[in-house]
Amino acid sequence: MLIYVIVSFLISFISCVFIIKVCKRKKSLITDNIHDGIQSFHKNPTPRLGGAGLFLAFMVTVALALGRGESYKLIYTFVFLSSIPAFLSGLIEDVTGKLYPKIRMLFIVISGVLAFFLAGAVVVRVDVPYVDALFQFQLVSFIFSLIAIAGLTNAVNIIDGFNGLASMVSIMILLSISFVAYKLGDYFIVTSCVVMAGALAGFFILNYPYGLIFLGDGGAYFTGFFIAVMSILLVKRHPEVSAWFAVLVNIYPIYETLFSIYRKKLLRKRSAMSPDGLHFHMLFYKVIVKRLLGTDNPIYRNPATSPFMWMINLLGVLPALLFWRSTALCVVFSLIFILIYTSVYWSIIYKRMPRRKSKC
Repeated sequence: MLIYVIVSFLISFISCVFIIKVCKRKKSLITDNIHDGIQSFHKNPTPRLGGAGLFLAFMVTVALALGRGESYKLIYTFVFLSSIPAFLSGLIEDVTGKLYPKIRMLFIVISGVLAFFLAGAVVVRVDVPYVDALFQFQLVSFIFSLIAIAGLTNAVNIIDGFNGLASMVSIMILLSISFVAYKLGDYFIVTSCVVMAGALAGFFILNYPYGLIFLGDGGAYFTGFFIAVMSILLVKRHPEVSAWFAVLVNIYPIYETLFSIYRKKLLRKRSAMSPDGLHFHMLFYKVIVKRLLGTDNPIYRNPATSPFMWMINLLGVLPALLFWRSTALCVVFSLIFILIYTSVYWSIIYKRMPRRKSKC
């Protein structure tokens, strides 16, 4: 397993260094100008092709697993093949900026369908009385699986706002899943998760703190899709793992997405897919970190924001690691996270706009 992690890390790192070097010479590959908007918090032109490094790293480890005849080589390959439509949709958007959100969602759903049938990424239970009986019907399981995969794939993209934010959050989640899989002797899930974590680490050291390269939509979709599939497979393959472990370990990106939909659709009466500058990490950047560092240090506020979000993520990851067998405790800590997140969010909103009623 160690050889796969080393290979993944090195391929990702070297690929990202190569992309950075090439983009310095061929400026047309830097597409920040077509992605600039209210969610942009950097000044220097930066390549958005970090996902290509992750994709290449994982592809090489798939080839290595096939060459070495690993027992899990087929499912490992199927997971990778299933990810291709989601990754490509993000990569096309990174390069052209012209792929509509609904088209990207369609590609992500296609990846979900492939994962369902090829890799067996099937949601078989949610550990809720009476509701679990519905998963005996394949159509219910199929629809729920696609929603879970598409939702988490997009969720990682939503939290990808600052240097090191999405990549470190994803590393934490993947290592947590791999820890539980290790306790259960599931070599395939352990290897898959640490390989992906290794690829993200190779990207991370170039992305944080200076932001030399970004994940882009391709990297965020590829990572989110992979986390979703591993979460589903862990619960499916091991009945002793609470289905709510998969919720709690991913609670930060999950709730960020659900809360964003609530804000946009119900409070602001706009499309849930429309970008805005009111995500949790953006408010931390604009209000909390700005007050701590002052307005004279805007260049440092971007990387300084991410550690706060990493700590927020730990509010879900740590109890998930401790109580992965207990549905009751996973539910309780999920609710505690939601309470803390929501309370902090609205308190920041009121600090930002103290003299008038907020409508976000």
